[in-house]
Amino acid sequence: MALVIAGSSLTSVSAQSGDDGWSDDGWGDDPWAREQTGWQWYGFVEGAVAPRLQDDPAVDDDYTVAEARVQIEGERQLGDYTATIKADAWLDGVEEGGRGDLREANLAGRLTPQTDIRFGRQIITWGTGDLVFLNDLFPKDYVAFFSGRGDEYLKAPTDAVKLSWFGDVNVDVVWMPRATPNRFITGERLSFFSREAGRRVAAPPQIDPRERDQVGGDSEFALRMYQTIDGIEYAGYAYHGYDKQPSARDPDTGRAYFPRLTSFGASVRGPLLGGIANLETAYYHGEDDNGRDPDRPNDEWRWLGGYEHEPFSDLTLGWQYSLEWIQDHDELLDALTNEQRRYAPDEYRHLLTNRVTWQGQRQNLTLSLFTFYSPSDADYYLRPRARYRFSDRLTGTAGVNLFGGQDDWTFHTQLEDNSNTYLRLRYNF
Repeated sequence: MALVIAGSSLTSVSAQSGDDGWSDDGWGDDPWAREQTGWQWYGFVEGAVAPRLQDDPAVDDDYTVAEARVQIEGERQLGDYTATIKADAWLDGVEEGGRGDLREANLAGRLTPQTDIRFGRQIITWGTGDLVFLNDLFPKDYVAFFSGRGDEYLKAPTDAVKLSWFGDVNVDVVWMPRATPNRFITGERLSFFSREAGRRVAAPPQIDPRERDQVGGDSEFALRMYQTIDGIEYAGYAYHGYDKQPSARDPDTGRAYFPRLTSFGASVRGPLLGGIANLETAYYHGEDDNGRDPDRPNDEWRWLGGYEHEPFSDLTLGWQYSLEWIQDHDELLDALTNEQRRYAPDEYRHLLTNRVTWQGQRQNLTLSLFTFYSPSDADYYLRPRARYRFSDRLTGTAGVNLFGGQDDWTFHTQLEDNSNTYLRLRYNF
């Protein structure tokens, strides 16, 4: 299969408290609030550079990021609705040229006393994991995440209609009129392991999968039902759409494509021993029902358990264990050639993560370390970072993306030559 990066467990920034964690209940009733008229504009300018920590024989560039970026965000009240626009433009020294990205362009408001609606381009996320995504199957940008851009760019935008109904059980329904894939590694900026070539490769040629862009015909649906009872949040999830990675290959043309994917899941999160604990599970029903087609994804169970606590003031610790269980693993091995069998994933993939965050100097300085370690794959991914707030407007961030492991074809080890250190300076306005 052309790209192993396909849907492994790195699927989300933490959705610790739902979509954005901010309820607007009550704010609209403030009689002293002054209604804003016209557009309200804000944003930032940012310079970023991320040199590689070693030469990459597959990529002829010493940097994974070298850019000057500006983001403009605007918001305007239109009666009971709010219009939002957010767009980025940047000069890219790696891909050489100007680039742009419309991240949000939507209208949101109250459709009925119990129903909210948001339609247009938006960023959606849910689930309980911290940088581990099970039921959050909305698009992600792993190129930005691994190359040294800000964490907020891991969440990629999608065109969608989202309805939220609030009652005894709250319900979110999302319809995406056409499939939006992840911004996956194509080989242009970051190298990856190719099973066909038996080594790490990069563009050219870049990965060029068959698109799923037919409006209506390639639409996707996502559902979340949730409620909090006695301080414990319970949620159920469903999704019907496509794998966000080009994880399948057409046997006739050999071209990669985004296979069908249906999933069901559940989660629970609540206080425990002075911290917050969470459990989440998801069942992925792939295109290959019996595991005998190695070019299409097999069914999988995924499980996640996490715990976050603050043992001392300004110090936060987070721990997670994740399990991915391939359902028809024996059949998958039987279908592979002897040459390809060495690259086959284990039946059980175990992943441990740890987040350490400390704040000091009146919370102007934040030091953090996020660690991924897979004992089954024998690989790791370390993300140490320091952020300093010079003023309310100026912030500097320095960090490292360090990949490594035993076998070149495992999820994190294949990115070893993309290890980088980055520096970003942002001015908000």
